Amino acid sequence: MRFHKLVIGFIVVGLIAGLAYKGYDEYKTSQASERPIEVATDDGVLGGLEIGQRAPEFTLETVDGKTLSLADYAGQQVILNFWATWCPPCREELPELIEFGEDTGIPVLGVNAMKNERRGKQDVDAFLQEVPVSFPVLLDQDGEVEKTYRVVALPTTYVIGPDGVISAKQVGPVDFDWLHDRTK
Repeated sequence: MRFHKLVIGFIVVGLIAGLAYKGYDEYKTSQASERPIEVATDDGVLGGLEIGQRAPEFTLETVDGKTLSLADYAGQQVILNFWATWCPPCREELPELIEFGEDTGIPVLGVNAMKNERRGKQDVDAFLQEVPVSFPVLLDQDGEVEKTYRVVALPTTYVIGPDGVISAKQVGPVDFDWLHDRTK
């Protein structure tokens, strides 16, 4: 009887040791195959494009089905605003952008981050029925322009100078005074 207990004890200890070894071996294999993730430490990369950098060129379709490029505004100061219909601060700043564009004549381009819209263009169209805008709304359907500009939060607004260089940037909502002060 005592011998049986001893044999069963050795078997149980052997099974536990075998499972522990197998688990450790799988853990080491999984760790070996994972490459370390490079973390960007440059603040310019982490917070999107910065003042003084050249604004990347892009071409997007508008809600009207036309094609529009940043190059169409070469030599002009431009306000580039990234937004989405579901974003409360974006909705909050929209009247300010409309008023600014109408009062100053400085072009405002609204880039809708469509990949974040639940129903895509249908959401944008419904929103623009509710809140009509006087500036072009461009549809960044696959998020490429948002990615190129490294937008980290919505809304994000860039003021692009006539030379194509970013002269001001705001992450979060803007108002008329902020826009006016940055476009003098």
